[in-house]
Amino acid sequence: MADFSEEDRERLYELTSIGASHASMAFTLLLHRAIAPSAPQFRDIGEYCTDDLWQTGVIFQADGELSGLVAILLPETSCGLVAERLVHDEDPEDPDEAVESALRELGNIVASHTMSAMADRLGGRILLSVPVLVMEEADLAFASMLRERGADHYVECELTDSARSIRVRLVFAPESKG
Repeated sequence: MADFSEEDRERLYELTSIGASHASMAFTLLLHRAIAPSAPQFRDIGEYCTDDLWQTGVIFQADGELSGLVAILLPETSCGLVAERLVHDEDPEDPDEAVESALRELGNIVASHTMSAMADRLGGRILLSVPVLVMEEADLAFASMLRERGADHYVECELTDSARSIRVRLVFAPESKG
């Protein structure tokens, strides 16, 4: 972690804490269920572990005052609960398309709340790309994107309800400093 000073790590921890708090609030409002964040963990990219748990994800490129990759990853069971809550009153022609649309919109809202809070704290602007929705092996897809972009570090936290039936992995990988 040579290119990130202790001060840089502390600042990123603070920003991620603020962003995760806003992400939790967005989930709480959208799902009508209290969602709380864990403490962020700053890690070296070599520590990034993929597993079969995080199957679905919405991934963004963030550019501006703070640039990098943002991922909102969900296990299959959480994805099902979230999708059910988001499209429960609809009777769509194509249920799969409705779920994908709802997940993209959820990702947009949550990522926007997260990164806007971070930008506000920095006194700048952060713009998000169009979301990339990954319905299978999202964790592997995100890890591949991290490698392609040469990420060195990432910060992650988990957002959960009290029963841990809804779990979300929020990951931010800032662009390398040099």
